[in-house]
Amino acid sequence: MPDLIQYSLYVLLLPLLSFAIQIFFGRRLPRQGDFLATGLLAISLGISLVVFFAAFGQENFRQEWNFTWANLGTMKIQLGILLDKITAAMLMVVTAVSFLVHFFSMGYMAGEPRYAQYFGYLGLFTFSMLGIVLSNNLFAIYCFWELVGLSSYLLIGFYFERDSAAAAQKKAFMLNRVGDIGFWIGILMLFAQFQTFNYQEIYQNIADGKFAWGEGWLTVAGVLLFMGCVGKSAQFPLHTWLPDAMEGPTPVSALIHAATMVAAGVYLLARVFVILTPDALAIIAVIGAVTAFFAATIAITQNDIKRVLAYSTLSQLGYMVMGMGVGAFAAALFHLVTHAFFKAGLFLGSGSVIHALHHEQDMRYMGGLMKKMPITFATFTICLLALAGLPFFTGFLSKDAILAGAVGYANVEGGWAIVIPVLGFSAALLTPFYMGRQWFMVFFGENRADQKPPSDNHHHHGHGEAHHHGDVHESSPVMTIPLVILAAMSFFFVFSPNPLDGERGWFMQAIKTPQSVVLTNEEKSRLAAEVMTGALSGEIGKNLRQEKLAEEAHHAHGTVVALSVSLALAGLAFAYLAYLKNIGAVASPFVVISKMMNWFNDTFMEGAFVRGVGSLGVKFSEFSGGFDRLVVDGVVNLTATLSQIAGLLFRKLQTGRVQTYLALALIALIGYFVSKLI
Repeated sequence: MPDLIQYSLYVLLLPLLSFAIQIFFGRRLPRQGDFLATGLLAISLGISLVVFFAAFGQENFRQEWNFTWANLGTMKIQLGILLDKITAAMLMVVTAVSFLVHFFSMGYMAGEPRYAQYFGYLGLFTFSMLGIVLSNNLFAIYCFWELVGLSSYLLIGFYFERDSAAAAQKKAFMLNRVGDIGFWIGILMLFAQFQTFNYQEIYQNIADGKFAWGEGWLTVAGVLLFMGCVGKSAQFPLHTWLPDAMEGPTPVSALIHAATMVAAGVYLLARVFVILTPDALAIIAVIGAVTAFFAATIAITQNDIKRVLAYSTLSQLGYMVMGMGVGAFAAALFHLVTHAFFKAGLFLGSGSVIHALHHEQDMRYMGGLMKKMPITFATFTICLLALAGLPFFTGFLSKDAILAGAVGYANVEGGWAIVIPVLGFSAALLTPFYMGRQWFMVFFGENRADQKPPSDNHHHHGHGEAHHHGDVHESSPVMTIPLVILAAMSFFFVFSPNPLDGERGWFMQAIKTPQSVVLTNEEKSRLAAEVMTGALSGEIGKNLRQEKLAEEAHHAHGTVVALSVSLALAGLAFAYLAYLKNIGAVASPFVVISKMMNWFNDTFMEGAFVRGVGSLGVKFSEFSGGFDRLVVDGVVNLTATLSQIAGLLFRKLQTGRVQTYLALALIALIGYFVSKLI
């Protein structure tokens, strides 16, 4: 086993060890084991960084290790670990954010009931997510996929004594199962064709044209795999669980719903990218673009500080999915990494605010915190500017690369494809507007705590008194240190020397579209026309098309930068006028759009769709129950009844009398001779 594979196993197993210790012994340890759990994650992060720098220090780094999990005679199922630059980057992201969340939680969660159990759940979740990252095949990734679902269920419903938290965890779990059904069917389709779950073997079989069902069914398989992403990454129409999942502790929101779990869907798309047909990618691009715009509109009128960030996360995940769909593979992965840091910073920053305000989460009763909480304000501002997409921050580099990819895609495809960059740029205007609204409402102006109605003047967790302006102070270092680290990771120089171009940075240069075909310029020019007309299929055609998309995206970069910066500044300016200068007319168009989308979301998505899925599940359960009672149980009961009747008949013959047996033998003998005579 290669050394780096061994190191990656340590990275995987240390959080599992943390889970085991916390669940079984946590309450009896000093400080209920929080230092031990955090220390184990620190070691895991340290090893991840060793793997990360080793991987990115090599030109074509790739290591794989397999073992036989099940031997079924004619078929063996192998599991294993795949370590490449994408894996190494994700290991670093997951362990870094998880460590900072552990560290932050020692201050935020102090005094909470089930404190040791909470750190155990964090360890289980981190182990599950790392399993997804390290798996080299679809069967293993599906197993860890479901374990992540269980872990998130436990963390979202950590305050299970509250009805809202219990409902949120069930909603998240069930809606993810809807997407996972499609994901599993897609996996089975590929397995039925190739008798393997291994990524590389599936890639090679498809490249060799061995998918016998044809490209149409390969598109279906790709869309079914994408359903797993729709569930985990909360894409339209399975997006409704993510805002409700904010019922979990705020550090959980930073870990699960900003940096790791919801990013699993985008990571899955990266792993199956080379088998996705152009038609499947078109569907993925549309879903991502719709989600990016749709969620951004809803964020505008949210008053809960965490729900604004939740809808923002939906929107940014939409950007990543859109990036994959338009062929901006490296840009989508880049945004996954940058977003993990600045959105985790925003969630933990909101946690710092909530903690200081005695668990107040309604922004209408905040304000004036800039001077009271200077470190939280400064770090929140940096992360906010990164999310808004302003130059000199990481969000600008990655999001603009995706938008350039969307413009390039529209130029290549033409016609309907123009809707994708239009929705993308619309979301780019809305993002700084709703984040500017949050910024001004929370940190500027006068504190509005006294405006809260007495009936609402209680703790978010149902205990304690309302905060007073004089009570508010900066959070302790155990909470502010993670904020400073995450803010530092949001500056451009971490990933690129050029504040206006992430494409030339070390990350995007290292993360290339996998399995590219090297052709001469003569071959490219000869085949280019056939590629654009769709006449050329197969791997050469697919890679030439990918190269054309990259070329168009590169040409569009300058225009995209100018337009994106203009929209970001305009969005912040509108928020300033509307929420600091109180010029309500400025915000009216945004509010109208937001209310319309809110109504659509509440009426159809939260209402009709979720109820429809629930009703369909109930109907299916009723049908399954009826079938079980009438057919399955009926066959079993019929067999038992026939056995009883046969038993009654044969019991008459089993008298225990020798005379009876002799008579029966004589009758049988006579019957035999009669049959011979006949």
